Amino acid sequence: MNEFQKLWWEQARSDHEILSLLRENGAGPCHQLHYLQMVTEKLAKAYFWGAKSPPKNKSHAGFGQFMRALASFQGSKLDQLAMSLGFKSVKAFETWIRDVHPLVYALERLAPALAQDGPNPEYPWPHDSPADNPVRHQFEVWVQLTETWQGRRLIKAIGPAVERFPSYA
Repeated sequence: MNEFQKLWWEQARSDHEILSLLRENGAGPCHQLHYLQMVTEKLAKAYFWGAKSPPKNKSHAGFGQFMRALASFQGSKLDQLAMSLGFKSVKAFETWIRDVHPLVYALERLAPALAQDGPNPEYPWPHDSPADNPVRHQFEVWVQLTETWQGRRLIKAIGPAVERFPSYA
């Protein structure tokens, strides 16, 4: 891991610590989604700084590319990654990566800059007609993250992905 990656990884770890506190204390979905989006964004940035030069993409999008990059690992590196993220087999990991991709992109689109006029944890309304506040808003992505096995598994995999980042960076 190079120094650039370390900077982003440290921030991802800090954001994940806050996310864990929010989850443990039953904070509203808007707050948990906000930190979940930030953790995944910074984890992706840490990974793509592995080239020791700024990633081409400066936006908040990157988690989907990060997940695709992980799925492209080969041989023992893929085995090690799958096991370190809590999967019993590479096949289970690869299947999960495919199945979770729509959720991964939904998480990316929670960033206000990517949400356009769609809901995001800070502003869940269209710009020209606010109708709800974030704490009351029913986020569809939250339902998918908490009520589907893919979503629950994604949330569960984020912690080990952050903590074990140096092993696959």
